[in-house]
Amino acid sequence: MSKNLIYIVAIDHPSSTYKNSNYSQYCLNTWKYWCKKNDVDLQVITEHDSRFGKPIWNKELIYERAKGYDKIGLVDSDTMIKWNSPNPFDLFDEDFCGVNDIANMKWVDDSIKAYSKFFPNLEIDRYQYVNAGVLFFHKKHLHIFKEILDFYFNNQEELDSWNKGGGKEQTILNFHLVKNSIKPKLISPSWNLFSIHRKNMFDHNWQLQTHGHIDSTPFFIKHAYIWHFTGFPIESRTQIMKQTWELTQDYYE
Repeated sequence: MSKNLIYIVAIDHPSSTYKNSNYSQYCLNTWKYWCKKNDVDLQVITEHDSRFGKPIWNKELIYERAKGYDKIGLVDSDTMIKWNSPNPFDLFDEDFCGVNDIANMKWVDDSIKAYSKFFPNLEIDRYQYVNAGVLFFHKKHLHIFKEILDFYFNNQEELDSWNKGGGKEQTILNFHLVKNSIKPKLISPSWNLFSIHRKNMFDHNWQLQTHGHIDSTPFFIKHAYIWHFTGFPIESRTQIMKQTWELTQDYYE
């Protein structure tokens, strides 16, 4: 029987103007419930490794902290998993899985162009470009994160002061997938529903009624398993995740 792990970095750090724990508490409420229900181990990293300028790079330490597991899920602390979600580890055998991220093609294109200076001979297919907020993969892919970590340390000064836009580790991950000839298995957006507001999935179908009552359940709760609250100001993220938890918390008992 395979041994599986969910790995989450949820660090409050002085470099952040807003405390991660303000919103990650709702993330962890859902993942703790789901992992216990599905016999999946959960690692939550709350202590920052002082070698890194930004807490996000603690994600790459998964290469050593996930040793001994067969399949691993790397998820961001601004996600929540639905209480009755199926097991995503059943989706694959030895693949590297993610959701294609072209919600904002200009952002993706600008990011690829900005980081291409480090990878001059590599091309990323925009339709194979994955969002790094929810990833599922086999243990044989852990070396990718060691490579990203080495890349970070080799370019630390520039990356810690990076002001060219295009995010932090996501595009770097995609370049390393190409470098290693790893074609990701693209899974349904229901496993990483980001840009919820752009998809109008905070809305509900006012035409649906049960016993005369309007069903006000938002579309994102109905039609996705992992909700990824990104793409809007961090203050809104906390409030929306809090409201989502208040709406659904009874299902997690």
